[in-house]
Amino acid sequence: MKAANYLNIVADQLHPYMAFVFPTANRIFQQDNAPCHKARIVLEWFEEQTDEFHLMSWPPNSPDPNPMEHIWDVIEGKLRAQTPTCPNISTCVILYLVSCVAAA
Repeated sequence: MKAANYLNIVADQLHPYMAFVFPTANRIFQQDNAPCHKARIVLEWFEEQTDEFHLMSWPPNSPDPNPMEHIWDVIEGKLRAQTPTCPNISTCVILYLVSCVAAA
């Protein structure tokens, strides 16, 4: 995703949603270190919103509690253990998910 598209989502959708859910301000927002999240225009927008948002620091490659990172690690490990290996990660993920659905 391009940074401008991400910023549009944050500014146009997330900002009003968080203002509604957390009307007293003191809103904490967390994002990972995807390139669009670290883009200058996005970080500058959050700096302009410091009275409404606190952007939680998230160190790169940290052993974080984000469950999605751990899920992707497990999927990647299982996919890499397969023989023959897939030509790309997208194909591997699709094949793995299809096999999980078939086994269910």
